[in-house]
Amino acid sequence: MRQWFIRLGFGKKIQLLMNLVSMGVLTIAIVVIGLGFYGEFKSNLEDRVLQKSNMLADASAVGVVFDQSESVSILIGSLAVDEGVKSAVVYKKQGSADYQYFAHYSRDKDVQIERAYQRGAVQEWRGGVFILRLPILVDNEEVGRLILTEENTYLADFALNSLFYMLPVLIVSMILVWFISRSVQGRLASPLSELTQAVHEVAYNQDYGKLVEIVSDDELGELGNAFNHMLAKLAQHEAFRVEKETEIIKLNAELEEKVFDRTKELKTSLDNLKLTQQQLVEQEKMASLGELVAGVAHEINTPIGVGITAVSHLGDSIELIRKSFENGSLTKTQFSDMISVITESAGIVGSNLKRAADLVKAFKAVAVDQSSAEPRLFILSSYIEDILTSLRPKLKRTLHKIELDIDENIELFCDPGLISQIVSNLVMNSLHHAFKPGQIGHIKISAHRVGETLHFTYTDDGSGIEEKILSRLFDPFVTTKRGQGGSGLGTHIIYNLVTQGLGGRIQCFSELDKGVRFDITLPLSGPSETT
Repeated sequence: MRQWFIRLGFGKKIQLLMNLVSMGVLTIAIVVIGLGFYGEFKSNLEDRVLQKSNMLADASAVGVVFDQSESVSILIGSLAVDEGVKSAVVYKKQGSADYQYFAHYSRDKDVQIERAYQRGAVQEWRGGVFILRLPILVDNEEVGRLILTEENTYLADFALNSLFYMLPVLIVSMILVWFISRSVQGRLASPLSELTQAVHEVAYNQDYGKLVEIVSDDELGELGNAFNHMLAKLAQHEAFRVEKETEIIKLNAELEEKVFDRTKELKTSLDNLKLTQQQLVEQEKMASLGELVAGVAHEINTPIGVGITAVSHLGDSIELIRKSFENGSLTKTQFSDMISVITESAGIVGSNLKRAADLVKAFKAVAVDQSSAEPRLFILSSYIEDILTSLRPKLKRTLHKIELDIDENIELFCDPGLISQIVSNLVMNSLHHAFKPGQIGHIKISAHRVGETLHFTYTDDGSGIEEKILSRLFDPFVTTKRGQGGSGLGTHIIYNLVTQGLGGRIQCFSELDKGVRFDITLPLSGPSETT
């Protein structure tokens, strides 16, 4: 029912509501009027019966007193002329509260009269019958009772007559209301229907040129004018939107072209930047190698110079003993001293040559590995010792202590030059950034095998790294020594060597004034078998 009402048009809804309201109001009015007339007629009936009963009671008083029941029967029999009276019974009072049947009248002779006195209200309606119990008085003393029963025949006739007259009035009124509602529907629904059609055209067809013609000075006319004004504004906005949309399309095309050009330029710049970065990394690597060469060369000069001096002293001593031998003046004591000088000089030359050979060996191992980039199997502990030996020219200028905790049985198959660069950069970073001048620092390098991986840890007890630097430590050109010789590529090179060169992972943990720890995890078999 609700869905049916919702689907109705606006005009149909107005007509239906007007009909329902009008019929409801007319029905209520007719019912109220009918009930009013019915109540008034009922009240008049009760008054008439009461007057009639009072007259009968007064007329029957003498017959009751003198026990003349026949006269009383004749008297109340006169009620036969009143078709509304159903029955009348006279009771004579016996004692203080008892009543005895005396006489009666009944319109229907076949109906048995109840002779026993039935107590009840003075007047009441029971089953559509009006019952009146009226006392019979003589000198204000009750001598009996009259019970008169009146049917509601008059009320039924009145109701039927009222319905007979009011029903045509109701039908005529409903027909009149139907015509009025139809007229109102035509006046209201037609402009609204036109307005709805215009809204439909605007909403679904974007037809902003369709105007609404509502010839009226009321709210509907104002609504039509406002709608036409709104359409004009919408047409202006639509034209403006189309214009701007065309401009946007044109700008997007230009923007795409600019973005393409900028992307091309950025790609070229990025390629140049990567090339520059690679060059800087190579320069950093070669500078580190050059610094290593210079340091080793300087370090080798000392033992070689001592050896040369010892050999020169040995030559002078041999020349002296040769002259003494030729002159025949060589004594046993001179010969013994000469043997001591020769032995001491030979020891000095041998130890310094061995020291130089160790330096050359370590430098050769490190330098060749850094330049060859060929993977091989090597023992990690001895190789890191060679790396630290090659760094001795840098380390001997400081008081720092380096502790190694590496299992001697760990063998690593990879490019050893990468390990050399990682360890060298870590140590040089500590020398440049961690320790203050004159400070005695401690560096610890440890490595342990866990399954098929190598856990490599590097720690120092230096000044640590700030949190804002730590979060981007492995980015290129990040340094705390900007303008003081720091390129900012050291840790970036370490990160690339670990992750790309060795296929491992690296993490850094640090707090200010609490040193730094680098945790490196590498595959023992090389990066090719782990990828």
